[in-house]
Amino acid sequence: MRRLRGIIVRGSRLLGQENGTGGGVVGVLLMALRGILGVGLMMSVLLICANAFGRYALHQPILWAEEVLGYSLVWMVYLGAILVTVERQHLKMDLLSKMLGPRAQAFLELIAAAVFAVVGGIIVYQSFTSIAALSHRSQVADLPMNVMHGIIPASFAVMVFTTLVLALQDLRRLGRKAGQDDGGKLTP
Repeated sequence: MRRLRGIIVRGSRLLGQENGTGGGVVGVLLMALRGILGVGLMMSVLLICANAFGRYALHQPILWAEEVLGYSLVWMVYLGAILVTVERQHLKMDLLSKMLGPRAQAFLELIAAAVFAVVGGIIVYQSFTSIAALSHRSQVADLPMNVMHGIIPASFAVMVFTTLVLALQDLRRLGRKAGQDDGGKLTP
């Protein structure tokens, strides 16, 4: 049990959640990721505007713009999914689970985490093996396709790891005596 507690505390510190503040090294990385996503979204809007201006005003469209926008959107979605996972903000049907007590809710979270870990692990394995075989490049922008699709196994690996650390936190809460509630925050 002491070893499990150590794993939970180290994982929580790594995720920057030991005191609910989102600090730590990963907290800084998550802030940087939010900034990168924000800048990426603004750059995408600028590229769309530049392409529209070039296409309709100058009759010279940016040929690679559509392709780069498509891949950047995919990357932003998968990187954003990491943030959503860390913050436990994925869409879920919780109408019935909200009527349950804290222990039952934590138990359901454990079941959901186990299912996600299995499915996410399959996605990591399958996408990694499929993407490793890609050797071609995109048609217009000449981007390596294995890099463009590499975000899928990379993001799912991070999401599975995060989900497992958060599930260990739930397991610790579930193991507490009735009446002891830490509000979902891990205390060392």
